[in-house]
Amino acid sequence: MNIKKYFKIKYYREIFDLKNHLFRKEALLKINHIVGTSNKLIFLNKSKLNEIYEILNEHDQINKDSMWHSIFNKYHIEFLNFTKNNKNNLKYALDNPRLFNIFYGFDNNVKVFHDNPGFNFKFKYSVSIVDKLISLCESLEILRLDNPEYHNKKYKDLNIEKLISKIEKKIKLKLKFKNPFPGEKGIKTSRGIISEREIQAIYQAYKIKKIMNDNKFKTKNILEFGGGLGRTAYYCYQFGIKNYTLVDLLVPRICQINYLSRLINDKKIISKPKNIDFKNNNIKIISPEILFSNNIKFDLVFNSDSFTEIDYQNQKKYKNYVIKNSKIFFSINHEYNHYKVGDFFKTKNLKEYTRNLYWLKRGYVEEKFKFK
Repeated sequence: MNIKKYFKIKYYREIFDLKNHLFRKEALLKINHIVGTSNKLIFLNKSKLNEIYEILNEHDQINKDSMWHSIFNKYHIEFLNFTKNNKNNLKYALDNPRLFNIFYGFDNNVKVFHDNPGFNFKFKYSVSIVDKLISLCESLEILRLDNPEYHNKKYKDLNIEKLISKIEKKIKLKLKFKNPFPGEKGIKTSRGIISEREIQAIYQAYKIKKIMNDNKFKTKNILEFGGGLGRTAYYCYQFGIKNYTLVDLLVPRICQINYLSRLINDKKIISKPKNIDFKNNNIKIISPEILFSNNIKFDLVFNSDSFTEIDYQNQKKYKNYVIKNSKIFFSINHEYNHYKVGDFFKTKNLKEYTRNLYWLKRGYVEEKFKFK
C-alpha cells in the first residue's frame, strides 16, 4: 500500500474512533477556542527529588493478566533504566516527563501521543475537551441536557470562559489549571490550559465531596487506589478533603509525588513510610504492600479507570481490603474486560448500591457500594 494512503486511512480511522467517544454532535461543539501547549515548569523541591531517588530500586509484582504488565515493559522501564543510580538524569526526567512516556496509561502528556502528527491538535485536544466541558456543565445543571430528537440547539453562543466561571460558582471553588510540566496540550483559558483529565478530576473530586457531605462523615478519610497522576487528589485537597491516601505501582507513585509536590506545599505530600500517619491531614502516597500490611480504616475508597484493568489476584486483594476497611466504595470503570467491578463488590455485606452512567466518558459506569 502507498505510504501516504496508509497514513491517510490511519488518520481518518483515528478521527472516527474519537468521534465515537463524543456525547453530542460536532455541530454542538463549535465554540471559539485556541489549542495550546504548556511550556512552563513548576519547581520541584530538592528534598522531594531525593525521596523519589530513594524508591527507584523498589520493584512491583505485576502479573501478566494486568494491562500494566505490558505498559511497564513497553514504556515505564525506559524511565527506570535512564534514572537508575543517576540523580541528574532523574531530575531531567521528572522535569520533562513527556519525553519518557511515564504518564502512559493514565495521562495524555506522553511522547508517543505528541509524535502522532494526526489528530492530537486538530481533534483530541480541542473538540473532545469541549465535549467533556459541556458534559460537566450538564452534570452540574449549569446547562440543560441536550436532546438529540430536536434539531435546534438548546444552548447557543457558548463561551468557554463564562462556562468555567459558572462551574466555579456552582462548585464554590476558584479554578486554576497550573500545568506544572512542559508539553501539556489542551484549550487555552485565562486560568491555564484545560485538558480532558483536568475536567474529569474536577467532576470526580466534587462527587467525592458530595458523597462525604451526604453521609456526614466527620473525619473525611479517603483512599484512592490507581490514582493516575494525582489530579483527583489535588482537587479533593482544594475542596478541603485533606486526609487523602494514594496507593499505586512504583512509576505512578513517582509521578504522583512529582506532580502533587509542585502544586501543593511539598511538606503535605508524604511518601516515606516512617513519616506516614494516616490520621493527619496530608496526602499520603504508598505502595500496595504498605496498604495490605495494615488495616487502616477509611470513610470512602475511590477508584477510577483501573480496577477492571489490573490482574485478578490484586483485584481480590483490593476487594477484601475495601470491604473490610471502608464504609463506601465509589467506582468509575468500564466493563469490557473479563471481570467487572460488581463481580467483586456486590456482596451480602451491602447496605446500599447505586449504578449510573458516567457523565464524562462513554462506556463507563459509576457505582457506589455502601457497606453495612
